[in-house]
Amino acid sequence: MGMILQPGKNCWRLVPAERVGFAIDAANYFGALADAMDKATQTVLVVGWDIDSRMRLDGYDWQHDERNLAAFFTAALRRKPQLRIYLLSWDFALIFALEREPLPTARHAWNRHRRVRFVLDGSHPLAASHHQKIVVVDDAFAFAGGLDLTIRRFDTREHRPQAACRTDPAGHPYGPFHDVQIAVSGEAAAALGALARARWLRATGETLPENPPAGDRWPASLPPAAHHVLVAISRTEPAYNGRPPVAEIRQLYVDALTAARRYIYIENQYFTAAAVGDVLQAILRGADPPEVIVVLPRRTSGWLQERTMGLLRARLVGLLRAADHRGRLRICYPHADDLGGDYIRLHSKVLLVDDNLLSIGSANTNNRSMGLDSECNLSLEAGGEARIAQAIRRFKEDLLAEHLGLSPGEVHQRLRTDPSLVRLIDACARQTRHLHPVEDPPIDVTDVPEAWIADPEAPVDARDLIPEELHRHARLRLLRNAILLTALASLSALWPHTPLRASLDLARLVHLLHTATALSAAPLITLAAFVLGGATFFPITLLIVATAVVFPVPQSALYAFLGCLASTSVNYAAGRLLDEQRIERLGGHRWRRLRRHLKDRGLMTMITMGLVPVAPFTLVTMGAGSLHVRYRNVLIGAAIGVIPGITAISLFTGTLTRALAHPDPAKIAILVMMAGIMVSFILRMRRWLAKRRDKQAVFSEE
Repeated sequence: MGMILQPGKNCWRLVPAERVGFAIDAANYFGALADAMDKATQTVLVVGWDIDSRMRLDGYDWQHDERNLAAFFTAALRRKPQLRIYLLSWDFALIFALEREPLPTARHAWNRHRRVRFVLDGSHPLAASHHQKIVVVDDAFAFAGGLDLTIRRFDTREHRPQAACRTDPAGHPYGPFHDVQIAVSGEAAAALGALARARWLRATGETLPENPPAGDRWPASLPPAAHHVLVAISRTEPAYNGRPPVAEIRQLYVDALTAARRYIYIENQYFTAAAVGDVLQAILRGADPPEVIVVLPRRTSGWLQERTMGLLRARLVGLLRAADHRGRLRICYPHADDLGGDYIRLHSKVLLVDDNLLSIGSANTNNRSMGLDSECNLSLEAGGEARIAQAIRRFKEDLLAEHLGLSPGEVHQRLRTDPSLVRLIDACARQTRHLHPVEDPPIDVTDVPEAWIADPEAPVDARDLIPEELHRHARLRLLRNAILLTALASLSALWPHTPLRASLDLARLVHLLHTATALSAAPLITLAAFVLGGATFFPITLLIVATAVVFPVPQSALYAFLGCLASTSVNYAAGRLLDEQRIERLGGHRWRRLRRHLKDRGLMTMITMGLVPVAPFTLVTMGAGSLHVRYRNVLIGAAIGVIPGITAISLFTGTLTRALAHPDPAKIAILVMMAGIMVSFILRMRRWLAKRRDKQAVFSEE
């Protein structure tokens, strides 16, 4: 059989590495990384999903100056006048804001030294992320894998319960955490440096200089697993700004799994990828399939993940178990008796096939990592070379030893006697540490979300959810809103200089409105106003503005949000009672254009309609009810769609009210700045829609 790894097909480059090594768990990784970075003399390039200045580099006395990443870099820069550090972190989605270092804190921490550059990279399609995790030292040494340089990652290989080393910067403990990194030196490290520089260029427009060949940067604490081997670099990159999509990792999985003869070992945080699931089902249905071991976390984290990725995982697990007619499949999670009700947060991304191929990187076995997010995996292939096969086998034995509570030597001896991974896992089932069968609860297929919503494999363009014929309506509404905002900001600036100020005391009027909010029934009256307004097609935006005028900012945003959800629920219920002909009479041609989008993509359409004012809110929510779109999708979509608008309107209107009541230059300047930002956003949205319309027009002419 030929080689699996082929540049241009399932990898970007196949490059020589002087040395290759493996770091299992963060205690080994962070210590080795600190050693390597301490040797840097020219550049340190960090590319990550998250980079946190507060993280510790090892488990000892993290308050010590050089145990904090920002302080470690600052100390290194003081000692080395030629050293420059470049940090490229994903410009993350709002949903992750509470998990991240506050941006002002991060910028302050990184901007202390002029030779540190910290950049947030948002150059990707809608709903995508930058998920690569790479560190390159002087283009001579590099790490890649699943671990970011961030908090709540550190743990030792023992994964002890209530370990003192597992606390975040606020002193809060977190649970056991498992991950894997791969290290390379030589040309392989330089190639990862080129990959990082290409990302930096796309994010900033700036070309970073390349380093001349450097000396040895290999950390003393990391034993090399192999010398002078070829390493494949495989990527995932979505189509964006004229760049074609790259799906090398997806093809790598398909090719590697198809080539398996004895065993497949997958260890990953997620398990929902359709491409992987299809190949594994076909393999398991074969007459004499290889053993398939899938090691996952016990469960996905958080309610939202459980209801999306968790359900998709459970469906795929069920399909594979149904295909396993020879008992060759084990889907399990790392279990330790001494953890009690706690569990190991498995975050690694590892693929092993037949002691012939090993791939480690950032790519999850989910659809996103196969086509939507930026990813990077490094792979070794033995191809009949005994020394490389031995390095892969030793890594496998080391990894299994941790999960099964054995030493690597014991794993080696057992597999030498009986090479079956299935029988090894089964034989260790009663040990205090073992791989326990995943017990995902039974699922109702109607509860499983559409993969393109929860776990898309390709970019989703929200403009595709807006019928072309309605683009003009959206642009007119956006223009109206821009004019209104400009007028209100101008009014606040001019009011103190007009005769109207003497005839109408705005300070007293605002005081009276706020006094009315003290009534115990005020919140209920507000909710009732939203429900009544929704039922009578009253513009929801004006209701949000009115709420923001009457209530102070935190309350106004909350009441407007709850009011929108109440109105959504009532309108949805009304729509269930109405037939489609009645809805069509209410909505006319706009409803006919919306109908297909609501029926086919209810959740995303609700989100889009909340963000872009294409049609009246009442029409959309009633129409969803008449089409029997799932209520959960309607409610979640409406909630996500209205949050940005409510937040912006509440902040702007609150500032406007204060400026009108007590005008001063500072308040007016803030108000004008906010109005400028909002108007700029609205005009960008108009251009976005116009560009889509023009593009469709060109295609129709062709």
